[in-house]
Amino acid sequence: MTYPNVKRVSHRMLGHMLRMTLSEQLVLDLTLEEGRTLSRAFTAVAHDWRRSDLVYLSPVGSDADFTAAVTQDGLDVATPAGRHHLDWNDVTELAERLAVE
Repeated sequence: MTYPNVKRVSHRMLGHMLRMTLSEQLVLDLTLEEGRTLSRAFTAVAHDWRRSDLVYLSPVGSDADFTAAVTQDGLDVATPAGRHHLDWNDVTELAERLAVE
């Protein structure tokens, strides 16, 4: 599997969801609305990274929060193992996939 990746999954209680996989260890299940919310946030910071210093979401279908510091070079996602960097190409690709999946 290539990273980052977004695919549709089904949750027995929450219905259709999106699984955003940033690495083998970093997987978040998002409701469709959460996916659209992150898509809009990713698009905004990719357009002008100086206007925000943090992207945060607490997905209802995942045990972990999504927290990413906005930098000149992309997003630094906080993980238990340390930061996971997404460059602006990754961020833009995720924004597109989260908006349409």
